[in-house]
Amino acid sequence: MITRRHTLAVLAAGSVAAPAVLRAQTTTWIVYTYVPAATLAPAKVFQEIVERVAKETNGGLQLKYHLGGSLTIKGTDITTAVGDNVIQIGDDGMQQGNVPITGILRLPMLITNRQEFDKALAVMKPYVEKAYDKRGSTVLSTYYFPLQIAWSSKKLTSLDEFKGQKIRATSPEQIEFLKRFGANGLTVSGAEVPSALERGVVDGVLTANAGGGKVWKDLLKYCYEIGLNYFEANIAVNKEAFAKLPANQREVLTKAIVELSPKMTEMLFAEEGEEKAKRKAEGMVQTTATPEDYKRGADRMASYWDEWAKPKGAETQEALKKVREALGR
Repeated sequence: MITRRHTLAVLAAGSVAAPAVLRAQTTTWIVYTYVPAATLAPAKVFQEIVERVAKETNGGLQLKYHLGGSLTIKGTDITTAVGDNVIQIGDDGMQQGNVPITGILRLPMLITNRQEFDKALAVMKPYVEKAYDKRGSTVLSTYYFPLQIAWSSKKLTSLDEFKGQKIRATSPEQIEFLKRFGANGLTVSGAEVPSALERGVVDGVLTANAGGGKVWKDLLKYCYEIGLNYFEANIAVNKEAFAKLPANQREVLTKAIVELSPKMTEMLFAEEGEEKAKRKAEGMVQTTATPEDYKRGADRMASYWDEWAKPKGAETQEALKKVREALGR
């Protein structure tokens, strides 16, 4: 559960409240993201969403966007914060603890390219929507980052060099991968990563060039380019608050998010190559994983996929089976 909920509820209520004469005209919603920096594509595009919604509702619906760490809500608590209406929109990328079935999309070595990810996402969509609905939220869109690769302040140029390192992961599934190669995987919110790297709480991170690689580059020395999995985020709204919006505002908000959020994905992939080249020019030690590395990684993880799903119940097992069938795995 979220700490200091009453304080946050007051914050939310204070943001939504307005003088009686204006209440029928203006509604203000709090938007909160796990994204720690305004320079990242999701933050840039969300500003476009904010502006479009304000313009097309003639100021009737105002979205107040907050970067990760700017509110006293942990990145791992965004799902709950949306469901409890502490915030009205969540850009939710650290949801596995609250929505375990979404971990299928991040099973290491299961999905290896964009075409496969899109196939898997299509299979998973109804399962993800159902899971969020049970928690009081409605998913409007999903976007994703390029493949998560490994970075460290210590030497990391092969699978064997994971051994003994403390690596920040974004899911229990990544933590299992790290464990199977002798590393210690830790969950740290994006906003806390810089201090964790500086203090040696973690040695490295799993992230994309266009994600944390862009933000935390000055604290890292090595990039081992083995793609574990993609990192997706769900843009979810509080179900009750969404239903209470006037129909025209609900339509404007939905269209803005559905139409603009794919731009987040496209920008991230365009940035990936650009950022990789920049890191090389800056002196980052980059090592491309070999086909043998990928085979070894997949062989080590294949048994885990079904092991992971079994204790999570029949629905998760069914979803994984459908994803594997869609991917031919």
